[in-house]
Formats: sequence, C-alpha cells, structure tokens
Amino acid sequence: MREKVNISSSFTNLAAVLAHMRDKRVLLGMSGGMDSSMSAVLLQQQGYEVIGATLLTHTDEKDASIIAAQNLAKERKIEHHVLDCRERFEKTVIQYFIDEYLSGRTPNPCIRCNETIKWKLLLQLADELDCQFIATGHYVQKEKVGHRYYIRKGIDPTKDQSYFLWNLNQEVIAKALFPLGELHKKEVRDLARQLGYAAIADKKESMGVCFLAGTDYRNYLSDLLDKNHPALSQGTVVDENGNELGHHDGFPFYTIGQRRGIEGVAKGMCVVAIDADKKQLIAGKREALNSQALVLKDYSLSPDASLWKNIKVFIRIRGLDSVPGYWGHIREHEGELHIQFDETVWAITPGQSIVIYHNDMIVAGGIV
Repeated sequence: MREKVNISSSFTNLAAVLAHMRDKRVLLGMSGGMDSSMSAVLLQQQGYEVIGATLLTHTDEKDASIIAAQNLAKERKIEHHVLDCRERFEKTVIQYFIDEYLSGRTPNPCIRCNETIKWKLLLQLADELDCQFIATGHYVQKEKVGHRYYIRKGIDPTKDQSYFLWNLNQEVIAKALFPLGELHKKEVRDLARQLGYAAIADKKESMGVCFLAGTDYRNYLSDLLDKNHPALSQGTVVDENGNELGHHDGFPFYTIGQRRGIEGVAKGMCVVAIDADKKQLIAGKREALNSQALVLKDYSLSPDASLWKNIKVFIRIRGLDSVPGYWGHIREHEGELHIQFDETVWAITPGQSIVIYHNDMIVAGGIV
C-alpha cells in the first residue's frame, strides 16, 4: 500500500529549509586582497553561503584588484558582482577630499566612503539579493548591549580598524559580520599560506587613501586643480599676532603641525592654523598646538549614558598614529559634546575624526 504523503507538512519543511538557507546568506565586500579573501574562506567554513561584491570606485574593470577578486570568487564558487560607483565616488568622496583641503581642513576620505558609499551600496545589494548579513575584512568586532549594536576594537592592536567605522548606523552594524575581528594579522596570513594562497599572503598591503595610490596628496591636488586655481596661488605666512613673516605657494599643501615648507620664513615654528579665506598660514611655536579640551558640534553619541557619563573613556584623535589615544571624560551640553583630556594633546586637527571608547567599544565619535 502506497504511503500517504502529508503535502502540507512537506511544504512547511521546505519553507523552513529555505528560510534557514537565507539566514546563512552573506554579502561579502571583496577587494581582491588577503583580508577579504580569507574572510570568504572563513565564512564558507562557518557554513555561510557567500556572495561577493567588489566596488569599482576609482579604477577600471581591468584593475588587478578587481581581477583578483573575480578569480578568487570563481575558484571558491562564489557568485560575484562588480558595482560601478565611480561617478558617485568622485562626487561624494573625492570632491569632499578636495573641498576639505581647500577649506583649510584635513579630511578622512575613508571614513567618508564608509558612511556614504561602501556600506550603503552593500546594504542595498544585500537586500536585493536576499542576504541577511554583510561582511568585510575589517579587523574589528561588534557587540550588542541592550537593544543596540556597537563596534568593538579587533584583538590585534596593530591592525584594529574600528576608528574608521565610528559613523556606521544601527541598520548596518546589525547586519555586519567581521570574520577577522578575533584574529591577528599573522594568523590570517598563515591561513592563506596553508590554503595555498601564498601569492595573496605575500602581496604588499595597501596603506593610506586608496585613490592616492601611495602618492603624496599634494601632487594629487596639483593634478586635479587648474594651475591658476586661487587656492594654489601665493599667500602670506603670518605669526599669531598677524605680523607677516613670508609667503607660501598654496595653503592646501600644508597641514596643522607641519614645519616643512615654512622653515625659511618661520624658523623654529610650525603651522598652527590655516585661514582659507585669506589664503593665509598662521605660524607659531609647537606648544601652541597643545590642548586639554575640545568641543564637537558634529558628533554621534550612544543613548546609553551608563557607557560614557561620569566615567573615564579612551579617546583617539587619529586612525593610524604612534600615539594610540588618550584618557579623558566627555559630557553632552546643549547639542555639543565636550571632551576633557587627562593629559596634554598635541595637534588636534580640523576635519579629522575623534573616536571615543568604553572598554574598547565605540560609544561616540565626531568631526573636529
């Protein structure tokens, strides 16, 4: 006698299986480098269905990194997408980079890209492809406290990239996976070699701003801007009392704390301020850049005050720096974030990000 099949039950089971499959579906940002490549391997080992996405930001489809990402995806049987966002990247990130220098500030283009390009596009594509998660090769972790998600430092202090992700919103962090957050760089490199990816493991690591390709930003600006651009014309160097000391050949080529280029007119001094409207560099003693307090008007702050109010927090004023950060306290007052450092801090620079941690977890961030 033929066994009777419960059709309704079978469809229910199938729906459950499909739902489980969707729950293990992750969109991975693939740059073609070792970190994202090994993230793909680790996610597959953890049972995820990995779909790859590579952002085309400032190069063409024949760029070596694009090809490397495509080759790895093919080898690992990963569905792969290339998102051409070059026009958006130029308008949103590169133009911001230019405008900040032309305003006398020092920009963080990677932070700008993370907020406006990279994670937005990955989130959008993840929704289109029915992916429950988004992953990258960042050396960071995430943690849930109450009903809110937070970015936490990666365990490798030499590779921690949390500083650059301070402005990600809750929608993004909730979906984010960081396979490398609990690993040291050496462990990831060793894994690549063990799996036969020696070429990836030995590949020179890209550092700094991607579209500069290792060149000095001053050369990049010179190439982009018309040689007769007003900002590149000669301006004055003055002391803190307004006394003229000499001239410079373009204020965007100088940053706060810089000595190179003004030694001849301001011996023993450095740039302590930039007045873009007057095309003027203000020179002063190095000590003039010392401070112990700062006020941020452009910032984000955890609504859980127990993570920052009346307790000591750790404050980073730069991403990659020989000084990892400073201890201090913060308080919010009338729409401003007031920061008090426990020690003297040198050369806090307009345009740069300030990132604030409690127990290695980001609780606030803002732009000077």
